[in-house]
Amino acid sequence: MTSVLQIDPSGFQAHFARSPYAVGHTLVEHPLLQLERIAQLADALPAAQVEHNVGKVPELLPGGEAPRLDASPGEIARGIHSNGCWMVLKNVESDPEYGKLLHDALDEVVPLVGDREGPMRRREAFIFLSAPDSVTPAHVDPEHNFLLQVSGTKAMVVGRFEDESTRQLELERQVSGGHRNVNAMFDDAQEFPLGPGDGVYVPVYAPHLVRNGPEVSISFSITWRTPHTDNLERAHVANAAMRRIGLKPASPGRRPRADALKAGITRGVRGVKGKLTRH
Repeated sequence: MTSVLQIDPSGFQAHFARSPYAVGHTLVEHPLLQLERIAQLADALPAAQVEHNVGKVPELLPGGEAPRLDASPGEIARGIHSNGCWMVLKNVESDPEYGKLLHDALDEVVPLVGDREGPMRRREAFIFLSAPDSVTPAHVDPEHNFLLQVSGTKAMVVGRFEDESTRQLELERQVSGGHRNVNAMFDDAQEFPLGPGDGVYVPVYAPHLVRNGPEVSISFSITWRTPHTDNLERAHVANAAMRRIGLKPASPGRRPRADALKAGITRGVRGVKGKLTRH
């Protein structure tokens, strides 16, 4: 069986959970990632799993609002060459064929990351369709992510927040229900040019944006979480709650025991809320 991912083990292990890293893949000709098959999937998915908007937007779009085209998902996908849109199909692993592709790829990553953050959780897959010259504004994601370029070209630009205070406030805002788009442009931008067969690993919460090239772009994104990333998110949730009552909590990572306590409290509160909701 041909490997899905092409990764230098030592290089990736050095960058994992720390910084972005270029990789390769073998999905360029894969039948599940051709435009007509993607259009069929777009029409078959529930509406909640399809997001689209006009693609020519600013690189910094804090509110996340952008104009939308009045058309069906399949029509948008088939007209992507000329309609100027950007589209993401979310959680495509809900389709068994795409689910197998996701797991085949991430199973190759498991030996590379070992047990550094615990077992993989919440494996998810996304397909991005981008019209020529469209932009995905600066944002952060709460998962480890491989963005794999299948067709067309784009530039993935990854950086870091200006300072720790900005980072903490931005992540607290997001985990408290704010939009994934960031409020201010990040620093130390590192650009990864992507063509068919190229990919890039993006660590959890690394701010990034995407500039599409002059052709239609198809990208496949595979993500996962871990016990560590779940606890990190819970710690940010707890910090946001503490800040609302006037406290100044330490950033996650500085005080591991405090982080574990915060994560445990958040998990407990969410569990109680879930039980109350079900009754």
